[in-house]
Amino acid sequence: MNKILTSEVTEERFHKIRDVVVHWYETNCLKSEIESFDYDLSKKEGRLKIFILGIFFNCIFQEEKALQIFREMESHGYLEFNELNNFENNIKGVMKNLEMKTGKSWGILKIQSIINSVQALNEIFSKEDDIIEIFNEMGNIEDFIKYLYEKMSDVKAKLLWICRECRDYFHIPVEYCYVPDSHVIKFLYNVRFLRRKGGYSLEDCIEISRNMARFLGNKYFDLPFMRYHQEKCTKCEEGKPSKCGIECRLNTKTYDLRLVFHEEGD
Repeated sequence: MNKILTSEVTEERFHKIRDVVVHWYETNCLKSEIESFDYDLSKKEGRLKIFILGIFFNCIFQEEKALQIFREMESHGYLEFNELNNFENNIKGVMKNLEMKTGKSWGILKIQSIINSVQALNEIFSKEDDIIEIFNEMGNIEDFIKYLYEKMSDVKAKLLWICRECRDYFHIPVEYCYVPDSHVIKFLYNVRFLRRKGGYSLEDCIEISRNMARFLGNKYFDLPFMRYHQEKCTKCEEGKPSKCGIECRLNTKTYDLRLVFHEEGD
């Protein structure tokens, strides 16, 4: 018995769930999607920025807030390799300036995790060919991910986001490119893909990514399922079920897949 997936995971069922959610995503979210980045990964500067952005997304719970801080630091030139030694002062200064500019709090709960992970990047990118050298030394993608996980203060799920952003440059298989963040995990639990909502190891996250590629594979990767949970399934969890069109274990007015897809039986 699979320790991660439920017995209800079949290609037929989850291909249909995928199609419903991807269609919803394209209709409602695609035009406003903020996760679109185009750095030149043949240059050290581009590779470094992708890694720092992955750290921000992992540690700052509000996605737009993470991106605003990142963009502000980028505009001041604070994301260059020769500025990493000053990273702690720079990020705190940027947040203070944003507070003065907006009149709002820009505090970060996991700022020390960000600082520790960037310090690890300083060591990693000190190599002559930085991440390229390490990738070649590791021999396979899973060893590469585990190496980074050990070095970067437990930046777990977003390492797979980094793999996705670097997939063309490093020829990374798509099975390592689905990010099981908290929203994705809850979505997968709600539709009976996963046995539990939390407590996943790095190896588990890789296995979830591999199975998402198989059963829920699409050109947007995990984004449709993350957005769907943010805007739809969260209402189920709050006791405000919506006509989401998929079978959700928390939706008290579930639209059974038999009705949605004109099937018989469970």
